[in-house]
Amino acid sequence: MKIDPDSVPNSVATAVEALVVSLEKDDIEYIRSTKGTSGHFTIGMAIRNSWSLWEKETPIVQDAIKTYKIAHGDDISGLIFAWAWAKVRGEDFDPLAFVERYHEHWAKTGKTSIEAAGL
Repeated sequence: MKIDPDSVPNSVATAVEALVVSLEKDDIEYIRSTKGTSGHFTIGMAIRNSWSLWEKETPIVQDAIKTYKIAHGDDISGLIFAWAWAKVRGEDFDPLAFVERYHEHWAKTGKTSIEAAGL
């Protein structure tokens, strides 16, 4: 996987496409042969840092807030990661249904993903 930190996607959906395109043959084979979405920490960190998911001003974060009501960098990278994995595997994926787990998680803490991100 080779993420270009100088080419930050403008939306979560374009980030998914960029991540899938960045995958090398070995990455694709690994994704297709494993269950679940292992690698969230390492790949998720690369996504968060390369695409500035901790910065509220970036277009991708603004899209995540507007479209999915999430702003926490871990939540955004998790959405991108899971969506890309589903795409590689040819599985259906509903991003709005997926982010419900983040809304439920943050609700238990008395916050929203947006509040948890300090926005």
